Amino acid sequence: MGAETIARVLDDRTVAGATILRHLKEHSEGDGNARMVEVEPDLPMRERVYNIQLMQVSEVERRIAMAKTRADDMNRERENLTDAEGNPYPKVDWSDFYDILNKDAQAAIGTILKTQGLVDKREKAQGDLKLGLFEAMASAGLAPKALVGGFVPQLQSGEDDDGD
Repeated sequence: MGAETIARVLDDRTVAGATILRHLKEHSEGDGNARMVEVEPDLPMRERVYNIQLMQVSEVERRIAMAKTRADDMNRERENLTDAEGNPYPKVDWSDFYDILNKDAQAAIGTILKTQGLVDKREKAQGDLKLGLFEAMASAGLAPKALVGGFVPQLQSGEDDDGD
């Protein structure tokens, strides 16, 4: 990618192509005029929302895993310990460290479920559309015989014409 192209990708009016070129020549090996810079294409909105949903799910799962690990570590440390009266310390539950019923956690989970509901609704609509198309083809006699069974009208070859 050339310096002018990098300036356009950065979309920064304060950095000129000449400034980028001078910087590349000072700090790069080889030809400073050409650089290999990967610019990822913009993803469609559906994929971007899906990626955010995956990040949310991963974060909730990460916090739960951290809470479970912390509880396990504390329980291991308390295993042979007793309080001043000689009673063993009670076991620690992971929900003491991450409460999934907390309003913030519930808001995050609600967002995840809402997004998943929209995805499921879209997939169902597409499936219904495909099924409707197949039914229309079957009733018109256009579906493959192996799928619908029975007689499917066939086109006649052009060689059988009488010349009419």
